[in-house]
Amino acid sequence: MDQALYLYHSGLNGDFALLSQPTISTLNITNPESYALFQEDPVAFVARSASLLAQSDDDQTVALNVFWSESRKDVQTTTRSLDDLNSHSGDYVELLDAPLGYFFSSPMYSEDDRLVPLTLVYSDSDKDAITSPFNVADVAALFNDDSVFRDTGSVIGWGAKGSCDLCNLATSETFPSAGGADCPEKCDEGKKCANAIYHVGKDDEMPNTLGGQNFLANMKLAGEVVSSFDSSVEPEFGTKVHVSFEYWCCYTDDELSTIKKVLDDWEWEPQDVSYDRAEVRIDNPNSDGTVSHYSICIFLDEESNNKMLDYVGSIEAAIEAAGVKINSPRKKQEPYHSTLAVVDGRTYPVEEALKKINEMVPPSTWTGVDTKLTLTVPDW
Repeated sequence: MDQALYLYHSGLNGDFALLSQPTISTLNITNPESYALFQEDPVAFVARSASLLAQSDDDQTVALNVFWSESRKDVQTTTRSLDDLNSHSGDYVELLDAPLGYFFSSPMYSEDDRLVPLTLVYSDSDKDAITSPFNVADVAALFNDDSVFRDTGSVIGWGAKGSCDLCNLATSETFPSAGGADCPEKCDEGKKCANAIYHVGKDDEMPNTLGGQNFLANMKLAGEVVSSFDSSVEPEFGTKVHVSFEYWCCYTDDELSTIKKVLDDWEWEPQDVSYDRAEVRIDNPNSDGTVSHYSICIFLDEESNNKMLDYVGSIEAAIEAAGVKINSPRKKQEPYHSTLAVVDGRTYPVEEALKKINEMVPPSTWTGVDTKLTLTVPDW
């Protein structure tokens, strides 16, 4: 996806607009000079043409159109047709000769792009519509006013992840996890998945180190932030805190027995790691095709993640030497992380929560300053 999308705002028109740069200055609208970038970096990416979405059929792509209403002073970026839009009044007209871009109608699996939902949220009082990667709760947080926008929004499609300050969520690297956690494909009959996990919170050694104590304390504080937005969310803290070392996807019982023997015979070396920041991964779709399962995760920093990938790579090599092919290498799965909580991403203010978490625990301080968490031996 090669077309960057930017979110603009005009205080004079009371209007948000999702457009490409520098489109806004060339459009035949009122007060074009009043539109300024709401975020300096792109909030999402789409394809310039439907043919560029080679993984999808025509019925799996949607066009993003741009319209203007003089009476409402509203630029609306939407998948709706002009006739459909005007059936609800507004006297909209087309602003572009062609669609702004094309994107997926459903969150399809893609190794190259992490996908994000583009949500259309209406304000009846302001006669405005915002299309962006932000759900209703986060749009309301931008205005600090729940009453301006409707309680529900609609996901109009899925574009590629943006790079703005508030673009912290994306589909998992193994979405749709059809085989189980971090296993992208559904397993053949007679095969199943397994994993190895560092149980940081209930290990005999890890919770008693300085790095372990700092990390568990910060996870508890971050969990309180998560719950402050929705008391029904149950964050992982204390004995529940863990780091998944490896996910083995789609093996027979005999193959899993071979993997277990390699792990039993392995001479485990402690690994010192530190964490970067909180982000969100969208894990898997619901049975009806909607997506709500969003995991708030604390990811290892790049140096620590690369160290862990080197280490797990040596074990994967030993497993293959024992005669079992690695179906889904760890380097193609989610980067190393600790899951803080699972929330309903359709309604939970994920970006607002992430902002507060990353302010409360700045990047690279999760295990303390100049202190690391020592991962010892995972359970399998």
